[in-house]
Amino acid sequence: MFSVGSQLPLTEGMEGSNDDHPIIIPELSMNMFELFLSVAYNSWKPEGPTHDDVLDLLRFSNKFMSQKARDVAINHLHERRFQHKPYELLALCLEFSISKFFVPAFRRLVEFRIRDIPGPVRRRLGFEVWNAFVDLKELLDEHNRIIACEEPPIITHSPYCTDNTACFIDWRQLWWNSMARFLLDGRNPQKFNEAIERFQELGPEIGRVNPECWKTLLQTVKKATAFCLAFDLVEETAQQLSAALIMEPAPMLTKAELDTLGLPSHEEIL
Repeated sequence: MFSVGSQLPLTEGMEGSNDDHPIIIPELSMNMFELFLSVAYNSWKPEGPTHDDVLDLLRFSNKFMSQKARDVAINHLHERRFQHKPYELLALCLEFSISKFFVPAFRRLVEFRIRDIPGPVRRRLGFEVWNAFVDLKELLDEHNRIIACEEPPIITHSPYCTDNTACFIDWRQLWWNSMARFLLDGRNPQKFNEAIERFQELGPEIGRVNPECWKTLLQTVKKATAFCLAFDLVEETAQQLSAALIMEPAPMLTKAELDTLGLPSHEEIL
């Protein structure tokens, strides 16, 4: 293979000697080669590369160590990341060692119900990611139930609160009847930020909770200290998985860098 690049004289029938005797690379499809030319000359068809084209570029870059093809493919996926399911992006990150959008995709994945993720995709995600995802979902559900059942305490009642006992009782009841219901709704559970938005709209329906106590408690809820623990847990899990499972390939040296090091280029080797 690549005998044309050797010092031997060309003979009729030698690979690469003419159009009738091309250099054939079995692993390289015609589409891959055309995509590589598009990358090399920055010339694309009007509609741009399809998703399958992007996958072919990633396969090409893995096989032939083309940094530019890899960068183009990853940038294209990143720009259109919200057009794809997060579990599809995670599977690509694992298959092609892409760290750029692993963490954001994992954050989005956590919002999915376990039963909504197809079986074949679960296998592509691998044991480590799938196991971490299921464990995390269980922890988040437990954390959700704790928040729903334990209202923020009233540290100090307002000086204008004339019935502290009634204020406390109605505050507990208000939390259980509203925030807990928003978070634990079996048909339409709310995310933390959505639940807080709905909760603060209950102004006229606070019962015997003193208005000044309500303002103070609402400020405490808006700080979302308890909710942030869940966000931090998701972020930490995603970062740990990315660090453990994604090993980005080292970037290829350019010809100028090779010249600086005194090393032969790929063309010179061939």
